[in-house]
Amino acid sequence: MKKFLITILLAAGSLGATAKEIVQIIYGFSSADHVANYGRALADEANKIQDKYTFVFDVKPGAGNAIAGNYVKNTPNSIFMTSGVFWVRPAFYPNESYNPMDFQALMTQCQAPFAIASKKYSNWKSVPITQPLTIATSGLGVISHLMAIEIVKTYPNAIVVPFKSTADAVVAAMGGQVDLVVGFIRDFESFEQDTGNGKLTVLGTTGSGYVGKYPNLTSQGFSSTLAKMNTPFTLMIPTSFPEDKAKEIRNILLKAETAQSVRDFYKSGYCQPFQVPEKNLKSWWNDQAKYWTDLTIGVKISQ
Repeated sequence: MKKFLITILLAAGSLGATAKEIVQIIYGFSSADHVANYGRALADEANKIQDKYTFVFDVKPGAGNAIAGNYVKNTPNSIFMTSGVFWVRPAFYPNESYNPMDFQALMTQCQAPFAIASKKYSNWKSVPITQPLTIATSGLGVISHLMAIEIVKTYPNAIVVPFKSTADAVVAAMGGQVDLVVGFIRDFESFEQDTGNGKLTVLGTTGSGYVGKYPNLTSQGFSSTLAKMNTPFTLMIPTSFPEDKAKEIRNILLKAETAQSVRDFYKSGYCQPFQVPEKNLKSWWNDQAKYWTDLTIGVKISQ
């Protein structure tokens, strides 16, 4: 019996010694968004190439990214997978969000265009300027909202209808509850095979060139602001994150990101990979903060 107890204790000690440290990657919108796959695949690949950490992908949707941001800020060993909304949301709701200055960039991932689509209209010529229109977005004070505001400048009878996520907005558009929807191309394309219920037609994208077969909005007469509104996806960590551990985790994730599975999700989401060198991350962060914050100047949100 004594030997048996000793064996059990030694086994328990061995398990404790080899237990992996958990690191969470948190996304602030729906797990049904195609974008969520960027973090999900990254965590899976990171777990394959090392034995020290267990990377876990999770979502904390709500409040236009703010719930996820505050969770990461207050939870050790957590990483915030976010986009340009990281700066946009606090600019609109400084008291209900988080302070961007409490975070730093761990690494960049890719940059993707936003798009606007419709089930009801197949081109802009058929969209009436003089009649009321509804535009679904993934919330208020987010990038899809800023994009919708640019569309309203041309279609002044349109109103913005906020949802909790891109996935929810797309479902509303497919159900005929709204006329137009702003989101990501891949989320729209997922409905193209749904021949029984029709499909969403992409009417235009942000950016300055064609995205696949889709024309940009600026070339169709919309504001030049939209030409620069592609959003970067970035992994952020609190400034309190231990520096040595941050470097170690960054190196793991950089290697994991080169995996074909991760790059395939980027490609199918029209998200162009890009990496800012570590020494340039701070200046890149500052440039992004200015750009996205400047877009919010003069914009009023009515609820």
